[in-house]
Amino acid sequence: MVGWKRWSWALAGAFALHNAEEALTMRRFPVLAGRIDQAGRLDQGALNGLMAVISGLGAAAVAVGTTGRPSAWKPYLPAGVAGVMLLNVALPHVPAAVAARGYAPGLVTAVGLNLPIGVAVLRSAVREGAVSPRGLRRTMPVALGVLACAPLAVAAARAFSVGGSR
Repeated sequence: MVGWKRWSWALAGAFALHNAEEALTMRRFPVLAGRIDQAGRLDQGALNGLMAVISGLGAAAVAVGTTGRPSAWKPYLPAGVAGVMLLNVALPHVPAAVAARGYAPGLVTAVGLNLPIGVAVLRSAVREGAVSPRGLRRTMPVALGVLACAPLAVAAARAFSVGGSR
């Protein structure tokens, strides 16, 4: 049986792959790329940088949550990352694919990696007693809040984007 800590590290890797998929495919979708360009000229370099930073934050949350001296709150960091990833499947990716009647940037890794690995993190963390079901329910609104900050992250990337300074 794979423990919640190993699943958490697998999720950090899946999260990085997911962000890479989004960065590599976003520009191929004219509607999305046009909105990004018109709303502040987020160039490819800024998009790549944004995705790298977001991936690094996910990995940092997993690192803090799974290493060092044990603490009651630490397992909730990777659980929160898993919650963000699960919500990320349900909120933008699947509806975007339905609206596009096909592929949407990030869909393959969201459904193929983040969904099953995120579920495995949460199930194993609860099964092993690292997080309580009640604590997990309290973590999900925080995960939703983190996901809702995505537009702020894009705005910050635009501010540092070469094209956004024009």
